[in-house]
Amino acid sequence: MTDLDDLLRDIFSGSKPFFYPEFERLVRGSRRYKAFAGSNRTKIRAKLKNARDDSGMKDLWAELDTAGLLLCEERITLEYEKYLAAKQRGPDFTATFKTHTPFNVEVRRFRTTELADADSETRTGKLMAVLCDKVGQMPPSIINLLWLTADSEIPEADVTHAVTTLRQLAERKNEDFFTRRGFKNAADFLRQYQHLSGIVFKQDGTFTVWQNPLARHKVLPELANAIRRLAGG
Repeated sequence: MTDLDDLLRDIFSGSKPFFYPEFERLVRGSRRYKAFAGSNRTKIRAKLKNARDDSGMKDLWAELDTAGLLLCEERITLEYEKYLAAKQRGPDFTATFKTHTPFNVEVRRFRTTELADADSETRTGKLMAVLCDKVGQMPPSIINLLWLTADSEIPEADVTHAVTTLRQLAERKNEDFFTRRGFKNAADFLRQYQHLSGIVFKQDGTFTVWQNPLARHKVLPELANAIRRLAGG
């Protein structure tokens, strides 16, 4: 039995969820993913045990799959739930690009029930709700990316409509809209919204990087280009 077999056995404890074959392929085919899985084996094992249903397993795989994509880029190093270890709410991954550019990645999977058979307005509303929820997890003083994943691709028009509508509501000081979503007021939303550097989502087989024009920390062009290329990795 090899050390890879031992690693897989240690993480999965005999269980084989739907993503096991793909996870095994990544571990056996990528030295970087093997190192990631090895250093986070306890965390992944706990998440497997705590996943209550198929949806929870899909959420976990969305994170692990995103890690695999990011690690395809040799210039990116990755830490898993760094903020949680410090008992702080924060994004799923903290990464470093080219040894000197840190950035965070928060993964959000859209469930089939959230987007299936929904029209554009409904999808836009879901995206707005997700943005309102996630901007609170974005720390200041660093590039923060929201990584959206779904069973089907997400239209760029929906993302654009969602961010434009939120900004207009905030600038028009629609206080009730934002207080009902946990913010003190519209200005509080705009303050936290500035921590969001960009949104990554898949469209037409490639990754699109929407960049927030209000972000305090912009996504560097070289980093954005590296992320766009990950779809072919």
